[in-house]
Amino acid sequence: MPTSAAQKAQRKGLIVLLVIVGIAAVLVTPPALAGGFTVPVAKVVFGERTGSLVATGANTTVQAMTAYEYEFSVRAGGMLRTSDTSVSSSNGNTTITMDLKLTNPSGQTTDLGTTKIYGGIGTRTHTVYLSMDQGVKVSGSYVLNVDITASVTVGGILRANLSTAVSTSFTIS
Repeated sequence: MPTSAAQKAQRKGLIVLLVIVGIAAVLVTPPALAGGFTVPVAKVVFGERTGSLVATGANTTVQAMTAYEYEFSVRAGGMLRTSDTSVSSSNGNTTITMDLKLTNPSGQTTDLGTTKIYGGIGTRTHTVYLSMDQGVKVSGSYVLNVDITASVTVGGILRANLSTAVSTSFTIS
């Protein structure tokens, strides 16, 4: 049975309304979650070399970014990102365990979780993004402590457990 022009117009209007509601949700949600249009984000970068398990000092930068940028690029990519600089399994394999803890301005420590990385021996760069999801919300000084343990196996026979720590502080104003 053919539909009338009024029914087609009504269906078209409903589709347009759904599209408008969807767009509104995308535009309203990030600032609503952030409590505003800007979000403070601390970016902590440090390196680590397995085998001897040496960690470089952390370089921390703090910036304000829009709630949209945070939600759709930083948050979507995860809190911890790792890139291999010079890693090879021909020298051996490792299991790296990183335990992250954040202390806020009132002295409360939050366990941000443990991450395991499996792969070859070599050099990696780690980037940690800290913002409202991790408790970085109020002005003051924060401290990030990263305990790193590596279980290194060379030649399938020799196994060593190594550990080190990285600590950095930053201020949100």
